[in-house]
Amino acid sequence: MNFEQLAYVKKIYETESIVHASEAMHISQSAMSQSIANLEAELGYKLFDRSRKGTLPTEVGKKIIPLIIDILEAKTHLISEVDAMHSNIAGSLKIATIPTLFNKIIPKALSTFKKDYPHIEVEVIESDRDKIMKMVEDNEVDIGLIGKTESETFGQTIVSNSLNISTNFRLIVPKKSKLSLQDTVEMEAIQQYPFVLYDRNFYHHNFKQFEDENGPLKIVFRTNNPSVLIKTVSEGLGVSIVSSLMLEDDPFILNGLIEMLPIGAPFDYYIYFTAITHSDRTNEQTIRTFIDYLRK
Repeated sequence: MNFEQLAYVKKIYETESIVHASEAMHISQSAMSQSIANLEAELGYKLFDRSRKGTLPTEVGKKIIPLIIDILEAKTHLISEVDAMHSNIAGSLKIATIPTLFNKIIPKALSTFKKDYPHIEVEVIESDRDKIMKMVEDNEVDIGLIGKTESETFGQTIVSNSLNISTNFRLIVPKKSKLSLQDTVEMEAIQQYPFVLYDRNFYHHNFKQFEDENGPLKIVFRTNNPSVLIKTVSEGLGVSIVSSLMLEDDPFILNGLIEMLPIGAPFDYYIYFTAITHSDRTNEQTIRTFIDYLRK
């Protein structure tokens, strides 16, 4: 019995197919089948049955395979601990992020980081910009992910680390809206349309500035869920304004169910995303390493 055989068992269990398992592990089907047969002979029990539904665990296999997975996980944990002893990346990370970055860059960066540093515990919380700023200032989180204007600066206790990502804003409208015929839509032009509000403090501030000068928008629905907002617009229930980053690779955009249009003041500017940290942190190297993963 060896770890290679145990890994084959785990992959077959996951894919329910020796063909797919052998392809995933880059060995021939016959070699994998022979290796499993040797393991079954050593154990004295058959682990899998082949049927039209796939290669599935036997009753004995259902008892043994969890133990095999435990062994493989223990091996991974052991290697992780040994790697941690050789690495200056240690401790844990607590990250607070605005929703746009939570949806667009955190999952991929975190997945890659955890593969490389599985011994680092990472906690991610979603919040509004003002709350994130306060959490960083109070040393409650290690990293705060927010947006800022180009000229904005922070106090001496806050260190800003650019993520090299920026976004502007777009009006989103249902397919074939009359507004689509305009090159740039001014805010006054959408006052007659039902409006779906992205219910976040940043947007409240900008809309209040406009409404104080021009009167209220016809807000018919409020949500802090981007997917719900975009679906609501696609159903023709209103128009909305969101960052263009939020719309990247969105299926409703790709399928032409909603359209993006340039929008005028007060949304005619760019936001630059940054990772903010407190100037006095003990796990500086771990923080900087994770920020590098965000930039990638």
